[in-house]
Amino acid sequence: MWHTLRSPEVCIFGLDVDVMMPLVNDAGDAVRSGPPLLPDQRRSDIYDNCPAVIRPVHESWCHDFFGAGLDFYQVSPLPMAQLFWPDREGRFPWEDDAADYCRENQPLLWIPKSDTAGPWGTV
Repeated sequence: MWHTLRSPEVCIFGLDVDVMMPLVNDAGDAVRSGPPLLPDQRRSDIYDNCPAVIRPVHESWCHDFFGAGLDFYQVSPLPMAQLFWPDREGRFPWEDDAADYCRENQPLLWIPKSDTAGPWGTV
């Protein structure tokens, strides 16, 4: 998406790969027909019938998760955005009372790796 659309590359965590890959494509389609992905943006044009929130990925995570992108673009930090999905009640992982499955399956990559505890911080 960065090369073609000058919008950050996107990542999604915590869903089946068969679900996430079409969502990445949907994000590209949304950027082609609308505004670019911006930090802290709430979008309704990516996931069917539910909102998405976009957060920038802190550069400290890029080597752990996005080495192929760094190799391709030969630039660091790589412009990356994380697409978050809500729980069944519409809450995102950082919100009070978000369901455990929503919190546990989506790392908060806008937080520097050094400030993160738990399994995502030990990648």
